[in-house]
Amino acid sequence: GYRVSWYWYVCWVFLAPAFMVFIFVFYFVRYSPITMGAYHYPAWGEVLGFAISLSSMLWVPGYAIYYLLSTKGSWSEVLRQGVTPVIKPRKEAVMAEEKARLTYQDVRDVELNIEGDLSDESFDSYDSKKCLGEDL
Repeated sequence: GYRVSWYWYVCWVFLAPAFMVFIFVFYFVRYSPITMGAYHYPAWGEVLGFAISLSSMLWVPGYAIYYLLSTKGSWSEVLRQGVTPVIKPRKEAVMAEEKARLTYQDVRDVELNIEGDLSDESFDSYDSKKCLGEDL
């Protein structure tokens, strides 16, 4: 859970897709049949090449359209739900983050001239159940 800067947000959400669409459309606007020297490739070969290319590219917009049409709710609810990541952290990651948070808190306390123990022995009795809020 960290917010990205506005620069990366603009790049990922607007600039990168705009450049990709521009390149894709420009390719078709400036299309010329494929040749090698005097040999002109048959139309079925070019169609096969386009089909192979599109077979990998159409899945992303195809699934997005399917998701928008099949998920219940208003358009704004469906869009918000679709772009919200559903990531559940591993228990080990939660424990490591809590340990790091406690260590940082101890360091800050020491900087304020309050006694604190920074050694790893202080975490020997660390209660992971308390951290996760559940029984392991």
